[in-house]
Amino acid sequence: MKKYKLKLIFLSAIVACCVVGCDYDLTPIKSAAAYPPDLSRESVFKAFSPDSGGLATQLVLYGENFGTDTSYVKVTVNNKNARVVGVNDTIIYAVVPARADTGYIDLYIGKAEAKKKYTSDKEFIYQFKRNVTTVVGQHNQEGRDDGGYASSKLRRPWFLLTDKDGAIFFVDEGRGTSANGALRRAYQGNVETLLQNTEGPFQSPTCLAFSPRQDTLYITNYSYPSDAGEIKTDFNIIYVTRDGGFMDVRGLCKGARVGTQGIAVHPKTGEVFFNNKVDGYIYRYDGPGFNDVTPLFQLNNGARETEMRMLFNNAGTELYICVRNRHCIQKVPYNAATREFGEPSMLAGEWDVPGYASGKGPAARFDNPGQPILDEDGNLIVPDKFNHCIRKITPDGDVTLYAGLPRQWGFVDGMPEQAKFNQPEAITLYTDHTLYVTDRDNHVIRRVAIE
Repeated sequence: MKKYKLKLIFLSAIVACCVVGCDYDLTPIKSAAAYPPDLSRESVFKAFSPDSGGLATQLVLYGENFGTDTSYVKVTVNNKNARVVGVNDTIIYAVVPARADTGYIDLYIGKAEAKKKYTSDKEFIYQFKRNVTTVVGQHNQEGRDDGGYASSKLRRPWFLLTDKDGAIFFVDEGRGTSANGALRRAYQGNVETLLQNTEGPFQSPTCLAFSPRQDTLYITNYSYPSDAGEIKTDFNIIYVTRDGGFMDVRGLCKGARVGTQGIAVHPKTGEVFFNNKVDGYIYRYDGPGFNDVTPLFQLNNGARETEMRMLFNNAGTELYICVRNRHCIQKVPYNAATREFGEPSMLAGEWDVPGYASGKGPAARFDNPGQPILDEDGNLIVPDKFNHCIRKITPDGDVTLYAGLPRQWGFVDGMPEQAKFNQPEAITLYTDHTLYVTDRDNHVIRRVAIE
């Protein structure tokens, strides 16, 4: 009896920690010898906790004969998949998905034809989240101090993305060899500087993109004719590797004074595409040589300069291009089999017409749209830099306000419709389905949770 009580106390402690003490990911339970459930007998789904919660709530399912192999377990909340992070035969740990809404919890045990469904006897009450918070850095405290999230200082955070482990990689803006520019990482409560500008190829970092397996991180190196005295490298794209701790700088391709500040990696093939601000062309790197690049199409509408940020959809069939200094968003179809792009079309905004307006397609107005991200519903979420807010664009081009007070710069956390930003530059989708935003002139990284 004593042994049973101790075991119960231990499990209760684990559950309490998971449900109450964690804001982000649970660490998966690791077993020395994972085993499946006994499919010759029925599994039992007894109960779940907590009764309610929102995005990223850590859900605990209780029962019998779950096994310890997560590949035999599936959990849904109101028919939306919940990520299973661990199982120990009598308890399953899962994470509530975004916008699940109120509904029953379904548990599936087994695989293929042997899979059996078990449904909870009550509904999980979904609570929608809406807030903007500051995660990394200190408001109006510009610097390059590493350390804890709250004590660290950021210079001018420009671009960011996250990896599969939940680490946030971001670029601090800076050009030349004066160590102003940097590649930094925020992970598990700590900020560290991985690279600083040097006499080598890492001199003017702008944008980031991972390879499909996230073993390689590509970095665009911005150079332009006016930077000739500052930038002392011809590499316009460099890369670092996970095996090298993201500090083993290598050159990928050269393009002297091409003004590269947009990059997109195809999610299926791994092909690398980049822009040239000077001529408005989109190029593909074909390797292995530094100069093995292919011009694909021009997107400048007769303009002398076109600043771009680029993103493929998850299927790799559409390339989205935010033309920053021309205040519009275009999309281009792509056929990976033939390696050919179709004709660009305007998704939202109007070429060379800045402003602020919601609406559909050409009726919408932007003022320097930055690096976008696609949410799980296929909407494009775009930082609208000089409008100081975040915008949402549906697949058919309908533009609405997502967060912030349009054309009102400042620094305010809280409800999305009351929050203030100061030149948001880029957005990434975090592992808990919230958004992280580089708030450039506030010198911080913000978290946006909206459902």
